[in-house]
Amino acid sequence: MASIDNVRDMELFQLVAELGSFTDAAAAAHVSQPTVSLAVKRLEQRLGATLVERHRFGAKGGISLTEAGLVVMRHTASILGELDQLSEELQAARQTSRYNVGLPPIISAYLLGADSLDTLAHRLGGQVDVQSVGSRRLMRQIERHAVDFGAVASVDQAPSVGGIQTFRIASFPFVLAYAPGNPPQGLAAVGERTVFDFSDATLVDTLRFVTLGDDFVHSKAATAFLRSHVDTTRLIEVSDVNTMKAIITSGLAVGLMASVAVDHDDRLASMPVVGVNLPDFDVYVFNDETREAANQERGLDEHAPEPPSQTFLDIIGEHLSRK
Repeated sequence: MASIDNVRDMELFQLVAELGSFTDAAAAAHVSQPTVSLAVKRLEQRLGATLVERHRFGAKGGISLTEAGLVVMRHTASILGELDQLSEELQAARQTSRYNVGLPPIISAYLLGADSLDTLAHRLGGQVDVQSVGSRRLMRQIERHAVDFGAVASVDQAPSVGGIQTFRIASFPFVLAYAPGNPPQGLAAVGERTVFDFSDATLVDTLRFVTLGDDFVHSKAATAFLRSHVDTTRLIEVSDVNTMKAIITSGLAVGLMASVAVDHDDRLASMPVVGVNLPDFDVYVFNDETREAANQERGLDEHAPEPPSQTFLDIIGEHLSRK
């Protein structure tokens, strides 16, 4: 089987075949005429066939292709075309290998679980960069159109940003989270349920509370209430969910958290709250249609069987169906 060491030899031969001249081929390739002649000669030696007939007369060193040369010209045109296409597809693959996904930590655990981010990256055929920040901070990134798709929480109304498609996928009440085996004393009963009554000032005054900073939707729903009902000396504010949970688990404080953050965490226990009017913790899936349209216009997702945001939804559905 014939082997060719240098693709450049094929490129120079193709120029000679198309232009009919060593001189013109050299000018087009910005190399010397001897370089072109040597490239054709190497190709002939490798293939064991004469590819061109050189004419002795003529100002531009004219040539004509032999029968073998005509065959090789057809194949080199195909090979070089395939190499050009390969380069373009590899470039496109590199451009589509990164997706910016917004997932606050509380929502990520519920919607995707521990392993589904790897599944998402595999199904998308690229790298997934997760913005694991609070919903308020994530909303600022969404407004700047810096995130492809993901999920975000709201306690007032559906997020509304031009070019962003959203729909509510789940809704959760706020509950009192505490360390298992160490419930607050003096709890009330409503039917068969034990509840925490925030209208009982004596009960509230016996406890320390921990809450999240302003980057989290929890702060908007719960912190404003706690700041107005709990002495600041008994209120601990932290900057991330894991620290909040660690403080609750230690028994140092209790906290108001969306039930989604507590229900599947064995380190925490929870109970309903009464005596306070708190909104629900709503979870919205979003997709930035402007970024998706821009990717489609550039042909970045043309080989994907479905839009990346749909793949994201499919994985959420698969995970939730196993709960």
